[in-house]
Amino acid sequence: MDKDYPEALQIEVTNRCNFNCYMCIRHFWGANLVDLSLDLYRRVLRSISQYLRKIILYGFGEPFINPNFIKMLKIAREILPKDSEIVVSTNGSMLNANLSERVLKIGVDNISFSIDTIDIHKLKRVRKGSEPKMLLENIHFIAKMKKLYKIHSKLGIEVVLMKDNFKDLPSLVERMAKEDVDYIMVSNIIPYTEKMSHEALYVTISKKPLEIVKPILKYGRRAILDAIYEMFSVIYSAEIESSLSRIIDKFWREAEEAGYWINLPLLFESIERVSIIEEIEKIFELSRKIARENGVFLSLPNLYPDAKDRRCPYVDKKAAFIRSDGAIAPCQEFAYKHPVYVNMHTKIVNPVIFGDSKREGIINIWNKKEYAAFREVREKMPENVPWCGDCLYSMFKCFFTETNSMDCFMNKPSCSECLYSANISQCNI
Repeated sequence: MDKDYPEALQIEVTNRCNFNCYMCIRHFWGANLVDLSLDLYRRVLRSISQYLRKIILYGFGEPFINPNFIKMLKIAREILPKDSEIVVSTNGSMLNANLSERVLKIGVDNISFSIDTIDIHKLKRVRKGSEPKMLLENIHFIAKMKKLYKIHSKLGIEVVLMKDNFKDLPSLVERMAKEDVDYIMVSNIIPYTEKMSHEALYVTISKKPLEIVKPILKYGRRAILDAIYEMFSVIYSAEIESSLSRIIDKFWREAEEAGYWINLPLLFESIERVSIIEEIEKIFELSRKIARENGVFLSLPNLYPDAKDRRCPYVDKKAAFIRSDGAIAPCQEFAYKHPVYVNMHTKIVNPVIFGDSKREGIINIWNKKEYAAFREVREKMPENVPWCGDCLYSMFKCFFTETNSMDCFMNKPSCSECLYSANISQCNI
């Protein structure tokens, strides 16, 4: 069989950071902090450069902290084909006018800044360690240099959306449009704890079953629960519940015919979020309008998933993730051990490592039987991978939701609660 090749590499040049952001995974892992060595970086690029269309130079750290980062940018531009894209994502704190000019002249094709709001006080609170005025000045430097030297690099903004800042999105889009940014990518928060989940704006129940059951919400939680119990012969209810149980049964059948399940218990726990989604959608529409009028590309996340419309962004783009210690993971989410709070439970995500670039070639790792099988399953996620948000067992200590080791379709590892696959959170790769 002919060997296959990755077309994109996300390279974590460091997992160290000078910020202490509220929503960061770094509060919840036990990773060894290390910079990617220059020799390993150069060796990896040389071994695969002819096949690469893109390298993405960031991970869970601030790339400019690596003392060799400017050298890495130069090496990438020298080694990679001219039409290959170099992408950098930064918190913006270490850039200034001089460094911005150097980065753009090297030939970085795409540079994005992490800024969640232009409210100075909120930004300082969310991105602890930041100096918001300086960050905005550094964006201005990049935009100014692009114009001055007629450089065609893309300038972008990455936003993490939460209850605290979603109303600020239109003003952020308007302000960034004035700075001539090319795109804004918005992603929902990934909650690592139950407390963090209260900042989330989305639900994990598919939109179709949610629309089906909305008419019964007027009956109230107790009546609906009693009706469900009656349906399964657990208790006997009064006449209103008997009538309601038939309605629920009808809706359940309607959802099944459409290819979905209904997770009513999770719906009850998500009622507050469902009630504000209309307001969020209005904010989204206003933000889209401002972006269109100013020629800014705005990428917004889903607020509801669709179990029948899921895809792995890394598989779609034939991308792999290289940790700063050289380990190869299929995606950023599977790079380090950490908790995630999803579907009303804590899940432990264990690292999924297919090889070590210090000892093995990237192409050989990519073509390992287990890595190839991983990608093959995720090429058709709706058919091959369950979506736990629509399954009521996900809330009740289902064995398959305790870790990412295996799902109920016997896939190892499991991607059955991956928020990225449902475009609830977005990857800038």
